[in-house]
Amino acid sequence: MYRVPAVSFSRSIRLAHNAATAAKAAQTKVSTAKLQTKERQEAIVSNISKFYPSMSALPGNPSAYKRISIGQFLETYAAGPQVLQSDLPDVPILLNGRIANIRTAGKKMCFIDLVNSETGQKVQVIVNYNKLHEAMRPEQQQYISDVGFLRKGDYIQVRGHPGVSENAQRTVSLKCKEVPIMLSPIQQPLPNGLVDNTKINKNRVLDYQVNGVRDLVLRSQVIALTRQFLTEQRYMEVETPMLSSKSNGANAMPFQTKLNFNDTALELRISPELWLKRLIISGLDRVFEIGKVFRNEGVDSTHNPEFTMMECYQTYMTMEDLILFSENLFKFILTHMVQHTGEGPVRELYNVLAANDWKFKRVEFLPALSEGMNVDFSKVNLTNVDSLMAVIPDSIKQELFSGLELSAPNQHLSPQKVLDKLCGKYIEDVHCQSLLPTIILHHPVVMSPLSKVNSDDSTITQRFEVFINGQEYINAYEEENCPQVQLEKFEAQNKYKESDNESLNVDYQYVETMKSGMPPTGGLGLGIDRLCMLLLGKTRIEQVLAFGSLDDVNAQ
Repeated sequence: MYRVPAVSFSRSIRLAHNAATAAKAAQTKVSTAKLQTKERQEAIVSNISKFYPSMSALPGNPSAYKRISIGQFLETYAAGPQVLQSDLPDVPILLNGRIANIRTAGKKMCFIDLVNSETGQKVQVIVNYNKLHEAMRPEQQQYISDVGFLRKGDYIQVRGHPGVSENAQRTVSLKCKEVPIMLSPIQQPLPNGLVDNTKINKNRVLDYQVNGVRDLVLRSQVIALTRQFLTEQRYMEVETPMLSSKSNGANAMPFQTKLNFNDTALELRISPELWLKRLIISGLDRVFEIGKVFRNEGVDSTHNPEFTMMECYQTYMTMEDLILFSENLFKFILTHMVQHTGEGPVRELYNVLAANDWKFKRVEFLPALSEGMNVDFSKVNLTNVDSLMAVIPDSIKQELFSGLELSAPNQHLSPQKVLDKLCGKYIEDVHCQSLLPTIILHHPVVMSPLSKVNSDDSTITQRFEVFINGQEYINAYEEENCPQVQLEKFEAQNKYKESDNESLNVDYQYVETMKSGMPPTGGLGLGIDRLCMLLLGKTRIEQVLAFGSLDDVNAQ
């Protein structure tokens, strides 16, 4: 007795991997030059209800058939030890899909390759006029007209039974008992190929139809595995406001808007951090959110004004707990994905981490900076722009800062901005360029106003960042939970708001909320888009966004 199982979720990566190849192969079999005719277009427009029917009002009796997916059909009848060997006329099956190829054999026989556009899975459909159910068999001329109207790219429904072709290949097929039913005809021919990046970015729908949707499926897998890891660790998923009168929680410029009915000024969030920490204060033990954040910054290969982040917070975590959490998160995602993606970026990162016992490399911020610049930063005032600029060689100043910044450093620079530039040159460029994830530990307090101060050195914090191949993926720290200290840090950084517009604002309401009691907490943020770039082997952020960067979105 044949059973129709559900398609395994874990198989979707491998299936999507084949989708692009299947899409391209299908498109080489039929000339797109013959796809559309004026007469066909006129026929479609003149009878919209026939060619775009409601799924609730299809002709015949679809309930007499068991509706399954193409994947389920193949898994049941064309895979494993129970590959179908003969027809099963008493097993009524209904399939929906898109025509990848269509060919005729005389006037009464038609062969259709029906494809699932998401997975690339195809099944052969055999339409034989003489084998149609007698009650559903039209006049021969009508049959010839209906079948002849079908084109590659049409969405159709087919009803029949599992069987095998009568040729030497004995191909497992669906043998139709009724003429295929049109669900949605293609009105614009697809190109045989699409490789030009400009055209791809300006028309992602066309790109997915021609080249397949593998990248979308893999991105979905990355997010799903991230969510699964967190839920298995008993984190509660929450949603926090995207619009408020003030955005905070990161060093970034917000987008500003307003309510029309009362002219209230609003900002799009630049981070969910302070909202999530409010929920920790409220009494939740472990929370996370995966969602969009918006930063009014430039567009380049790794930055888009709108992007996706995961942030999570847990009470009573140490920095070492957070580091172990980060290592285990990568191990979980890679271990699951490597089973289905074959050779490529996932396998490479998996091998590198497995060889290092799934541990990240570590680099201390100030010692590495002192070594790289040959300056003892324990003797430098890290909160003073002039003190920092005094230890930087002139040639390096010219390299790192603009003429305007150098002309009046105190008017155009903040200590955190200077230290960030130095970190990029002397730590990130030197120590963080390998595939093995590298942690930069213990950032200066002036760079980290929301993190806990190190108990052994009051100039540094319990913070770390994770870099891979020179790109930042994770920012994490023990959270500051003392309201008085938090207020001091807010105010200290806010002093530089005029010279550094990305400095944090003072959130007095958050500080007041902290006074009701905030437990020791560890927090971590992960850039989902950059993680997808890494695991999909992409070099630009628009390649992992469904409709590309902001410029691409505006063109579609």
